[in-house]
Amino acid sequence: MTFEETLAYIHSRPKSGKKDSQARMAALLSALRNPEKHLPAVIHVTGTNGKGSVATMLSAIGQADGLKVGLFTSPYIIAFNDRFQINDQDISDDELTKITGRVKVASDQVEKDSGGELRPTEFEVVTAIMFCYFSESELDLAIIEVGIGGLYDSTNLMPQKEVAVITSVALDHQAMLGDTLAKIAKQKAGIILAKQPTVIGPNIPKEALSVIKRECLKKESSLVLAERTFLKSNLHGEFQEANKATAVTAYRVFRPDVEERVLQKGLSTAFIPGRFEEVQPDVYLDGAHNPAGLAALRKTIDKKFDEPVLLVFGALADKHLEASLRMLEGDPKIDLFFFDYEGLPGRSGMATPDFLINQRLCSVDQAVELAYNSHRPLVFTGSLYFISDVRRHLCQKKKHLVQN
Repeated sequence: MTFEETLAYIHSRPKSGKKDSQARMAALLSALRNPEKHLPAVIHVTGTNGKGSVATMLSAIGQADGLKVGLFTSPYIIAFNDRFQINDQDISDDELTKITGRVKVASDQVEKDSGGELRPTEFEVVTAIMFCYFSESELDLAIIEVGIGGLYDSTNLMPQKEVAVITSVALDHQAMLGDTLAKIAKQKAGIILAKQPTVIGPNIPKEALSVIKRECLKKESSLVLAERTFLKSNLHGEFQEANKATAVTAYRVFRPDVEERVLQKGLSTAFIPGRFEEVQPDVYLDGAHNPAGLAALRKTIDKKFDEPVLLVFGALADKHLEASLRMLEGDPKIDLFFFDYEGLPGRSGMATPDFLINQRLCSVDQAVELAYNSHRPLVFTGSLYFISDVRRHLCQKKKHLVQN
């Protein structure tokens, strides 16, 4: 396969399969001779919000500590390869193509042997690629971010992990995870491993916390609450304070003798695109894609800016955010616009709420021009897929202007 054929194959896989089942993933890993059993030390990270930021901080701290660190995150923001990193270097096109070829052979065999009953999904194929890549790279540490939930996630077949991390619990992906905080917490707590420590973020709601505590008690897992730290992070936004506390606590549980200067060095170099990232002067990107994320973004805007900002929101249709958007629309410091986002193949964009029908934008350039003419800061927010598209457009336009 060429690199283009590799990406086409990955994206051609089914987007979802039978709920509450790891049968496809288990069969795929078995066909690959179980690379998940040959990983280095693992810190496994889940959470409704913050898991990407916490995973990134942990990777940066590990590198500052002299370790060779693998980092697996999703979705990608810049390029597909950046889902698989070793010491901040994306997997090469050649390596991705080579490993995907092996995973394809294994996936085809699984499908054939099961008479078509087991068809590995896109994320399961991506996870299998990660397990193969990390298991063959002589790593000291792997930071592995959950896709959705935890209990039935394709990353949750590792027989060993040093620390399980739950960054936060809030309403999101209710169709898959449940419609209450308790049900969602049960899914997140599925990554807790028997007799291994669990670290939780500082703002877990009581309803969710009781579920996590029961699971820890059942599995004899020590529960550690993230503690506030006054170390400085390179990641901006009010919401990053909780993420920073969670990452530092988790790494201290993993390496109790780590020096504070190492923690600070790591935090100072951590970078993740699309998390209150200033991509141009006064133009920001933040992937706030659920009620808790939008509430946190609102706090950041209130603290950072003295003047009103233009906030442009775009999301996929599976998001139920009308109430949150009404809250933002009523904020005197926010001039809210809805972006007519097309979405992804097989996943359409969110329809424009009636109360924003006259506040609709159809292009990134239109939003930038509006902000420029009104002399206001501009913030794009919503689904990470939307943020990725906006970032790509802005960076390509900037590159074109520089070249000309």
